[in-house]
Amino acid sequence: MRLKLRNKDNVIIIATLNENSLFKELTETISNLTGIPPLHQELKVGYPPKVCKANDNDTIASTGIQNGDTIILTELSLAEVLNIEQSTPTVSATVPSTNIPTPTSSSNDIISVPTENGFVVLREMADDNSCLFRAIVVIDHIKRNPENYSDVFLGRPREEYCSWISQKNSWGGAIELSIFANHYKAEIRSVDVGSGRIDRYGQGQYDQCVFVIYSGIHYDAIALTPILDASQEYDQTIFSTTDDVILKASLGVAGKMKQLHKYTYTSEFTLRCGQCKQGLKGDQEAIQHAKLT
Repeated sequence: MRLKLRNKDNVIIIATLNENSLFKELTETISNLTGIPPLHQELKVGYPPKVCKANDNDTIASTGIQNGDTIILTELSLAEVLNIEQSTPTVSATVPSTNIPTPTSSSNDIISVPTENGFVVLREMADDNSCLFRAIVVIDHIKRNPENYSDVFLGRPREEYCSWISQKNSWGGAIELSIFANHYKAEIRSVDVGSGRIDRYGQGQYDQCVFVIYSGIHYDAIALTPILDASQEYDQTIFSTTDDVILKASLGVAGKMKQLHKYTYTSEFTLRCGQCKQGLKGDQEAIQHAKLT
C-alpha cells in the first residue's frame, strides 16, 4: 500500500503499511516521520478533504483510505486537542476517495493542470510593484559582487541601479532572478506566457528549483496542491530539477493563460504622441521619442 502524506512543509511517501494495518499503526508511523504525536494529528482524506475520525483498532481499509490516496496532515494545538476530546466522541468514519463531487466555484477560478500527485496551479501574486523581488537582497548582492555586476552589465552606474531598484514602482527581471537563484540556492525557471519559453537562472548549479510565470509585466508563482480547494499552506513550491512532470504542467498553465489572453507585452503596445500625433509601437519607441520631443 502506497500513501502520500502531505503537511505544510513537504510530501512524504508511506509504503510500510497495508489495508489490514490498524489505524493506530498509521498514526504512529506518521508520528515517527513527522514528530507529531497521534493525539495532535488531524488527518483529512477524500475530495473535498474530510477529517478521518477512526478508532485505533480500526483497519485502514475500514476508514476509507485506499492505496494511492493523499492524506493531509494538520498539527493540532493542545487547546484544539482538549476541545476535540471533550466535545467529539471518537467514531469510525468511512471517507470514500472515489466519490469526487463537482469542484466549488472558487476552484473553478484557479488555472490548473492535473498531475498524478495533485494539481499544478497558478498562484497569483499581488500586483503591487514588488511581486518579483526584494530590493534589499538584490542591492546587497550587487554591492558584494561588483566584478559580476558592472555598470555595463547593469546598463547604468551601479549606485544608480541600486537606487532605482529600491523604488516601489520599479520592476525586476532577469538580473534579479539570477540573484535570487544564488541567494536561495535554487534554480529559478521563468515560463513566458506569450512564447512558452523557459528562462533558467542558476541552471545546472542546484538540485532544486522553483517556477514563476511571466505574463509580460507581472510574475506569478507555480505551486503543487493536493486538491484545488486546499489551503495554500499545503502548497509545494520547491521541486527537483529532474521533475519533468512539473515542468510540463507549468508549460500547460502558461498555455491556458495564453488562451485566456492573460498576458501583456509593452513592446507590442500601439501609442500615439499627444504632441505631434506620431504613431509609436512599444514602450521603447515611446521612451526614445520622449527624449527627442
